[in-house]
Amino acid sequence: MVWGDCLSMKKKIFTYIFSAVCGILTAAALTALFAALAFVLQMKRDMAGGMAFIAFIAGCFVSGLLCGLIKKRGGLKIGAICGGVLLILSLSVSVISGNFTGAELAAKTAAALLAGCTGAVIGVNRKSDP
Repeated sequence: MVWGDCLSMKKKIFTYIFSAVCGILTAAALTALFAALAFVLQMKRDMAGGMAFIAFIAGCFVSGLLCGLIKKRGGLKIGAICGGVLLILSLSVSVISGNFTGAELAAKTAAALLAGCTGAVIGVNRKSDP
């Protein structure tokens, strides 16, 4: 019975890791797209923060969506976990790089959790597989 529990735990953790990696890749792809767009359109530097925030929220949404599609239950809980994992990773990178100010922490936390929960609920309630 111990080995069955261990395999079950590995499957649960793998789902969250897979979803988080896909969310990070989504955010990275959108960040690259927004950077190219800003370069081509000669946008002001003030727009970079907003575009990075949109990319981060899209990554949280995709992470929750994929986790919801895989797990098929507990949308709000798994969405909050996915949004929280990406938030912790994002805050860790901010602290390590020295760019953490804390001013946007509440808004970023609320948006990450909301996007992750929204994606997971949509994924759980999807009638057919993609």
